[in-house]
Amino acid sequence: MDYRVIEEYYGPEIRCNDWQNAGGKLVPAGGTLQIFAEDIAEVTRVDYPLAGGGDVEIALTFNFERLGEDSSLTVHFGSRKKATSGFRVVFDGQHVTIFHKDNQVFQAESPSVQKESAHTVKLVTLAESYAVYLDDRCLAHGQMDPPYTENEGRLQLSVRGADVRIISCTENFIVHDITFPEWQRTELLYEEPFGAEAFDAQWVCNGEKPTVEGDAYTFRHMSVNVMKQRFTGPIAVDCVATPVPTEEFSAGVTDAIFIWMIDKRDGDLFEYMRGLPNASLRNYLPLPLYWVDLGGTNNKTTRLRKNPGRHLIRQFTDRARLLDRNRSYRITLVQNGNVLEFWVDGKCWIQAYDPSPLTAGYVGFRAYCADLTISNLKIWRIE
Repeated sequence: MDYRVIEEYYGPEIRCNDWQNAGGKLVPAGGTLQIFAEDIAEVTRVDYPLAGGGDVEIALTFNFERLGEDSSLTVHFGSRKKATSGFRVVFDGQHVTIFHKDNQVFQAESPSVQKESAHTVKLVTLAESYAVYLDDRCLAHGQMDPPYTENEGRLQLSVRGADVRIISCTENFIVHDITFPEWQRTELLYEEPFGAEAFDAQWVCNGEKPTVEGDAYTFRHMSVNVMKQRFTGPIAVDCVATPVPTEEFSAGVTDAIFIWMIDKRDGDLFEYMRGLPNASLRNYLPLPLYWVDLGGTNNKTTRLRKNPGRHLIRQFTDRARLLDRNRSYRITLVQNGNVLEFWVDGKCWIQAYDPSPLTAGYVGFRAYCADLTISNLKIWRIE
């Protein structure tokens, strides 16, 4: 798989407080973490509030301190409580076995289990593809299954009747190893005139209608608002977005959601929206669209996803890329052939290659717990 690392997300340092233990014993020693399990120990990485995923490279380096005949270490990539792990790599005294969901995709003789032998197991997920490496050798690769969510979940270690020493753990954001195209705005395709008459003529609202001002719309929480004009890429969508606290959620701001290239392939999108009982997210999961949830889940994460099915492409949880109160953001959404981008205040936060791009559709906004004020909305042809 051809890719390059663009940003270190965490690692490689091992800190005991980053891991949650059930059933075994954890002992920090010399910058490593020793796991002692007479029966079964479940050790889960918990250093950020929402499980990772997206276009990432996750690597774990370890060695066996003790491994008996019936002992094993299972590395769960994408472990979730209510679903099968996305990927499992199982080490025992005889074999290393790799599972994609519940399907075995590789088995071979186990690597050395001697104390002095350290091993690195690595999962790479990029767009719809995956690859599993052991000591820099690719053991398994293929395509994830629709809706391509096996890359979401926590990193978990299941240790059965063994002692294992964790030496390092890293997660990096990656992109396809290609040259991303530069672009510039050319023809102005649309400029929002704002006002009540313009909204009624140009928009469809699922949920409570927005507050309309002369130069802005304040979209109400629990609403989805989509412009009636359809666009074919490559385009750039510019706007100024201001999250607004509400009486129901007065403690902060959350979930400023930007949507582009939304469509309904087997019918009329706006008839579909008008027939929905509410603006619940589950109503929109079957539709093709790109969407960024800036400051989502009570302002814990910023994520880029692609529907159908919530395929996660990129996630941030650092404070600098979450929402601030009483602040406006200059947002740009880009569809440029196989490339999609998300810009904030003139900086490209996300740039990703999509092998199956959404090239035509509508533009919209979703407000969840907080309201969202949109002004200066323009849509450009780009070259």
